[in-house]
Amino acid sequence: MTRYAKVLAGLALSGILAGCSGQSTPPLYSWRSFQAQQYIYLQGKTDPQAQIAVLEKDMEKARGKGLSVPPGFHAHLGLLYATQGKTDLAQQEFTQEKTLFPEAATYMDFLLKNMGQSTSTSTSTSTSQTAKASS
Repeated sequence: MTRYAKVLAGLALSGILAGCSGQSTPPLYSWRSFQAQQYIYLQGKTDPQAQIAVLEKDMEKARGKGLSVPPGFHAHLGLLYATQGKTDLAQQEFTQEKTLFPEAATYMDFLLKNMGQSTSTSTSTSTSQTAKASS
């Protein structure tokens, strides 16, 4: 191969590689601080209300960029709402997780079922205690 052909082949290869390097795949999910927030929660080093605020802000930023939140995000947010006694918001988040990620449906159904039982159990316990007190 002549020197001219080698130089031309090298330039062509460089151009192809440069063209490929500019095409990156956009992220599928906006992870932001989700993983860190889960870790902090599991260590017991955070206030659930403060964590709810951070996750809601992350969700707004993701929507602003046209990205989705990752799997487990809505489930974790629902868990936080449930610990705060906001069962209606927790149910919405669990249902959203189930809709976006059908593979989580069994677990979300389990959480929804048990959340309903714990709510009805606490209500029936309060009612029976009130009835005993009034007797």
